[in-house]
Amino acid sequence: MPQVFSPIRTKELIAWDFDAYKPRPESFLHGKPVKAREIVFQRRLDHSSSALCEEETRLLRDTLDAQLSREDLQAEMRGLDWSLGVVDLRLLLAFQRRLSFDSTLPAMTVPSQCDWGDLSEIAFASPNPVACDVIHDREKNALILQSSNPNVQLRVTQDPAAPVALYAGSPFFEVAQYAGRWFLRDGYHRAYNLLRAGICRLPAVIVHARNLEELGAVQPQFFPEAILLSEHPPFVTDFLHEALTIEYDRHPIIKTLRITMEESFTFPLPIAASGEQL
Repeated sequence: MPQVFSPIRTKELIAWDFDAYKPRPESFLHGKPVKAREIVFQRRLDHSSSALCEEETRLLRDTLDAQLSREDLQAEMRGLDWSLGVVDLRLLLAFQRRLSFDSTLPAMTVPSQCDWGDLSEIAFASPNPVACDVIHDREKNALILQSSNPNVQLRVTQDPAAPVALYAGSPFFEVAQYAGRWFLRDGYHRAYNLLRAGICRLPAVIVHARNLEELGAVQPQFFPEAILLSEHPPFVTDFLHEALTIEYDRHPIIKTLRITMEESFTFPLPIAASGEQL
C-alpha cells in the first residue's frame, strides 16, 4: 500500500518576479500578481530604517550576554561579524519567496510581548534535532540519508573520531544588516507566527553582512539582489497580507544526502639521505 503524505500548505509572495517552481499552479500567474505589484509600487515604506530596538536591547543586556557563551552559537557564527540585540520584526526585509506549513508539526506557542523570558527561548532555541532515514547501499558502498527537513546538511567537524556530522539548521533567530538595510536571515516561520499574533519585537542574533553570501540570500529560490536592493523590496510582513500572497498545497519534498565511502593506499615519497637530492 503506497504511503500517504499530508499536503504542505505554501504561502508565496507575488508582487515581484516568479522563479521556476513546479508546485505552483499556473492559474496564479495572472491577475492577482498584477494587482499585488500595483499595491507595492504605490506604498512608501522606509526600507533603510534601523530595526534595532535600542531601549529593549539595553534592558535585556544581561539576558543577551548570557547567550554569548553558548558553544553552538559561537560555532554557528564563526567567521561572521555579529552581535545580539532586540529587533522590530515589522522593519525586516525578506529574501525568502515562500513559507511552507506542515500540518503534522505542533503549533508554535506565542507568548506575550512583555514575556521576554519565553521570547528569548524562541530566539535562542535549543539545537534542532536531526530526523532522517538512513539507508546503507552495500553494493555501491554508500550511505543515503533522507529527510523532510530541507535544512538538513552535512558539516565537517574538528573531531577526528566523527569528522562529519549531521546538521538540522540554525536554532537561532537571525537578522542581518546588509547594504544599509535590515533583513530576516533565519527564523521566517517564527517571525510569521509572532507577527500574526501581534508580537513585533524579539531578541536576535544580528549579522553585519559584508556580502550577499554572509547575508544568506544565495540560493536560487530566493529573491535576487536586484530586488532586495530595489526601491520596493519585499518585507517579512508582506507574508501576512492576503493581497500580496497566494496559497496552494504541494507534496512533501524529501532531501537526500549521499556519502560514498572509498579506500585507497598511497606510498609517501622516500626520505632523502643527508645531502642527497631527489
